[in-house]
Amino acid sequence: MAKKFDNLDFIPTISDSEEDVPDLDPSDDELQQQNETVEVSTKPPTKGKKSKKSKNVKKNDLDEDVHEDINTEFTFNLEDSSQYNTDFDGWNFNGDDNGVKEDEIKKDVDLDKIIRRKGGLIKMARIEDVEEEEVEEEEEEEETKSDNEDELAMDGFGMGAKITQDDDDDEEENDDDESDKEEEEEEEEEEGQEIDSASAFGKGGDLIEEEEDSAEAIADFYAPEDEGKEAKQQTHTTFNSLSLSRPVLKGLSQLGYSKPSPIQSATIPIALLGKDVIAGAVTGSGKTAAFMIPIIERLLFKPTKVASTRVIVLTPTRELAIQISDVAKRIGQFVSGLTFGLAVGGLNLRQQEQSLKTRPDIVIATPGRFIDHIRNSASFNVDSVEILVMDEADRMLEEGFAEELKEIMALLPSKRQTLLFSATMNSKIKQLVSLSLRKPVRIMIDPPKQAASKLTQEFVRIRKRDHLKPALLFNLIRKLDPQGQKRIVVFVARKESAHRLRVILGLLGMSVAELHGSLSQDQRLDSVNKFKALEVPVLICTDLASRGLDIPKIEVVINYDMPKSYEIYLHRVGRTARAGREGRSVTLVGEASQERAIVRAAIKSVEDTNQISNNGSRALGRNVDWVQIEETNNLVEKSKDTVEEILAEEKEEKEILRAEIQLKKGENMLKYKNEIQARPRRTWFQTETEKKNAKVLGVMARNKKETNSKKRKREEALQEGGKIYKKTQQDRIKDQQRGGKGKKDGKGKKGGRR
Repeated sequence: MAKKFDNLDFIPTISDSEEDVPDLDPSDDELQQQNETVEVSTKPPTKGKKSKKSKNVKKNDLDEDVHEDINTEFTFNLEDSSQYNTDFDGWNFNGDDNGVKEDEIKKDVDLDKIIRRKGGLIKMARIEDVEEEEVEEEEEEEETKSDNEDELAMDGFGMGAKITQDDDDDEEENDDDESDKEEEEEEEEEEGQEIDSASAFGKGGDLIEEEEDSAEAIADFYAPEDEGKEAKQQTHTTFNSLSLSRPVLKGLSQLGYSKPSPIQSATIPIALLGKDVIAGAVTGSGKTAAFMIPIIERLLFKPTKVASTRVIVLTPTRELAIQISDVAKRIGQFVSGLTFGLAVGGLNLRQQEQSLKTRPDIVIATPGRFIDHIRNSASFNVDSVEILVMDEADRMLEEGFAEELKEIMALLPSKRQTLLFSATMNSKIKQLVSLSLRKPVRIMIDPPKQAASKLTQEFVRIRKRDHLKPALLFNLIRKLDPQGQKRIVVFVARKESAHRLRVILGLLGMSVAELHGSLSQDQRLDSVNKFKALEVPVLICTDLASRGLDIPKIEVVINYDMPKSYEIYLHRVGRTARAGREGRSVTLVGEASQERAIVRAAIKSVEDTNQISNNGSRALGRNVDWVQIEETNNLVEKSKDTVEEILAEEKEEKEILRAEIQLKKGENMLKYKNEIQARPRRTWFQTETEKKNAKVLGVMARNKKETNSKKRKREEALQEGGKIYKKTQQDRIKDQQRGGKGKKDGKGKKGGRR
């Protein structure tokens, strides 16, 4: 049987035996027939009803274009047949459910309680409320002056403006700020976001074009380009035309999905064939369902005799893994015998071990915890893995995951199907070689580096008012959402900034939540769930939440701190305007050249998109009342001492809590000493120190790579006896006075080269 697949350029997986095809859920008519009689039918089934007991059905009697498991008369019973279900309340972010009683759960420090003791969280008692009429007038003014706002956005950030002496002075100040980059990069590495701004921007703040792969390399590595083009040209008005089985269609119907998105329409048929796929589409376009639907569809035909893990889904963040797990469970809720496992850090390790012992069909994991379980969890192995999925693949291919990814690739079987998905997938061959891809099909639905449609991108120029940013944030939130009925996500660069902003806004009477790496996993999930339920309308977070999280009806994204690259900017603003909905982003922009370059890239992307098709996206400049912000800032300045007192009191309570935990651990050690010592010692792929060292080495490697051209020039100068120091402005003036003698020899060649 295997010989007929010898000439294929892809790997058929899951099962190639028709004997392993399971009995799908019967229809209501079939159930009624089974209750009435158990006699085997000898007549051909009527149209639209295929009896499972019939032995005389021939393949020629079925429509060749329709899968034999499909009822051709099956339709979705939805009142609204639009593409998206607006009543969907989002995915669940549930942590451990280990049966621990509420009074036994470890308590965290109640920061809101401390803020209340200091007089905070009072509903705007000391500041006049913004009238709704003023808000409406401001929004109307923005609508009527859209052309002027576009001009303001371009002129304010250097689009088509002449360079003046003031601009030159700003550039010199930005050069002085370069010394702070190492500190910023170190902070980003603590967050798990290793971003080197110098690799994305030049000295002048312009985006540096990455070296493109050659046509020969592309032809040798990827599948023929026609396959990707044909996939994108396929149009499916319903999921029925994708030849999916009834249990999967029923799960999609329960979610309210009736029409596949472009990325789903293009990817699902290719993935069902077992081919490797590299797919990219804008945020909120349904990429998770694009890889989960074909996976679940193929698992319907798995051998059922032996339990084994056949699919691994890797994600860069814990919250995204939990979300994908819920997506998969909902799509496959009517597929009998389908099992799922979750392996992420921060949640109960023993509970995950017990789940993985059963060898679930699909395991969704973060890289570190996945390696931990392979090394230390009994009876869990990946020998039977046939499909590997990497969500947010471009993030997974960065240096921060390099060593872990290398270890995982060595553990997984080489003969497998690999699916890579991301909103900013650049698909550089040199990054993909280590994944052992087999002629992957590239499917890029939208132009690369483009924001979602129906997104209004607003920019506020801070100039030299960085000290007013907390007050500006407070006023922006109040104007955008005076009643606290909108979900607003605020992105900051550092976790310390997120925590301090929570305290400051709490003292001003605004209840907010925070999401970053310093919180425990339970705290992080609690913040997300409160935000999702609108118990807290504002979520302040680091880039931890910029990747993949799909919380419905986020109306506004505020970039309190500018990201380090345009790709991260796209992921941030992609939290709103998802699945065809409208959204708004507000970005606070300083005078740094790289920040202005990101704004120019955003404006250019909107202009280019609108030239092709007006998709409802806009880029505007936003005016703010700096006088009112100064008044708010006076209150912030007066509360500085109170903020420090709150942070100090919180620290003391955390130390007390930590001491209580250590005491409890000591008691358990004395009480269960023999049992604890009898457990096998856990081994670790990388210690925390090794991880930090790897990140530092990654940064050093990037910096070394960037200076290769300068190093080469210095080496050439040394070999030829030329200068080895950088020319100063005075040197250049002297060369010009000599008529270029210092630059060229008699033969007109530079630097005395022979």
